[in-house]
Amino acid sequence: MAGAVTTAGYAVLPASGPWRAILYGISAFTCVALVVVATRRYRPQHPSTWYAIAAGSALWVLSSLILRVTGADPWSLVAGLLSAAGYPLLGWTLVGMIRGRARADGRTVLIDAGILGAGLALLYWTFVIGDTLTDGTVDGGDQLLASLFAVGDISVIVLVSLLVTTPGARTSSYRLILGALTLTGVSDILVMAAPSGELYQGGPADLALVLSSFVIAAAALHPSMRRLTVPLDRPPAFVRPRLALLAVAILLAPTVSLYQGATGTISRDWLATGLCSIVLFVLVTLRMVGLVARVESQARTLSVLVNKDPLTGLANRRRWDERLDAALAHGTLTGDPLIVALFDLDHFKRYNDTYGHPAGDELLKDAAVAWRTGLRRDDVLARYGGEEFCLLLTGYSEPEARVVVERLLAVTPYGQTFSAGLARWDGTQSAAELLEKADQLMYASKSAGRARVTSDFVPAVSGTHTALARHG
Repeated sequence: MAGAVTTAGYAVLPASGPWRAILYGISAFTCVALVVVATRRYRPQHPSTWYAIAAGSALWVLSSLILRVTGADPWSLVAGLLSAAGYPLLGWTLVGMIRGRARADGRTVLIDAGILGAGLALLYWTFVIGDTLTDGTVDGGDQLLASLFAVGDISVIVLVSLLVTTPGARTSSYRLILGALTLTGVSDILVMAAPSGELYQGGPADLALVLSSFVIAAAALHPSMRRLTVPLDRPPAFVRPRLALLAVAILLAPTVSLYQGATGTISRDWLATGLCSIVLFVLVTLRMVGLVARVESQARTLSVLVNKDPLTGLANRRRWDERLDAALAHGTLTGDPLIVALFDLDHFKRYNDTYGHPAGDELLKDAAVAWRTGLRRDDVLARYGGEEFCLLLTGYSEPEARVVVERLLAVTPYGQTFSAGLARWDGTQSAAELLEKADQLMYASKSAGRARVTSDFVPAVSGTHTALARHG
C-alpha cells in the first residue's frame, strides 16, 4: 500500500525539476534497506540470496539516479556499467532460488538453460542488437553496453523461466518476487519501445520501475520469505511447464527463419540463425540422451521393486508366478523334470512374540541369505507370503531335489527349522494344482511333528530330518 501511494504521488509530480529524482531515490533506497532488515530479522536458510538482490537493486537505483540527474557523457556510460553490474547479482539470486527449491540434476538444468538461452539469443540478435553491433558508425561504448544488457536480459529471462518451472513452495514471497521481476521486465520493454528521453516523464515504464522496488521490499518483509528456497517433500518426476517452455524455445529458430524469409532479411542473419539451430540441435540431443538414461534407470528400479520382496531380496509372489508359468510351458515342450517345494518356518509367531518383530525380520533376511548359498543360479527361491517360501527346481532327479531341500533345512539360522512339502509335476497339472499339492505335503510335515520334508515320491523319515535340523 505504501508503494501504491508513493507511486501515485510520484506520477503527479511535475516532470521538470528534481522532485521526482529525490522521491525515487528516497523510496528506492528505503526499500533496499528494508530488504536487508527483513533478511536479518527472519534469518532465512540462504541469506546470501536476499543480500544479493538488495545489492543488485542498489546498483540499479544508483544507475537510474545518475541518468535522472544527468544523461550526458561520460555519466551515461558510468550509469550503464552500474546497471550492467546488477545483472550478476540478480542472477546469483535466481540461481540460489532455483537450487534451493528442487534438487534437480545440475546437468539437466544447464542443458535447459542452454536451450532457452540459444533461442533468446537469436531473438535478441535479430530484433534488438543485431543492427547496433554490425553498424560501424555506432560508438564502441554503446556497442559494449548493448552487448552487456543483451547478455544480462537473456540470462535473467532464462533463470526466471527455470524458476517458474521448478517445483517448490508457491508462497506469498515467491509471488511477490515474480511480480517485481515482471514489473521490471515490463518497464524495460516499454523503455525500448518508447522514444528516447521519455523514461522519466511519469509514463507507464517509469511508474512500473518505481513500484517494483516496493514489491521487492514486500517480498522480503513477508514471513514466507524463509520458505522461498525450501524444496517440496516430493517434487514431481517430470514438470510439464518445463517441457512446454523448452518446446517454445526450440521452435524459435525455425520461426525466426520463416520471418526472415518472409521479410527478405535472411541474407543478413543467416549465420546467426544457422549457428543457433546447430546449438539447439546438439542441446536437444543431449537432453534426449539424459531423458532416455533416466527412463532406463527408473525402469530398472521399477523392475526390482515389482519383482523382489523388499525385506528378503528374494523373488516375490508376482515374480514366482511368472517363473513357474514359464517353467511349466518349457517343461511341456521338453519333458524336463520339475519339482516345487513349499516350506514354512516352524513356530514363527512364537519366535516373534519371544524376541520381537525386528528379530523376526532378521530371521527372515538371514534365512534367505543362507538358503540362497546352497542353490544353483537357475533355481528360483521366492517369498510366498509371511514366513512361507517356495522353491522351483528344474532338471533335478527326485532324490537330488530332496537332498537340496534337506540341505536348506540344515542351514536355517538361529537353530530354527521349517516344514516342507515337495511336489513333482506330472506333466499335466496347472500351476495352481501343483502348488496345492505342495501345500498339502507341507501341512503333512507339520502334522508329523515339523522340522521335516515330506514329498509325494519318497517316504518321510523323521529321525534323519530332525538330525539334519539340529545340525543346522
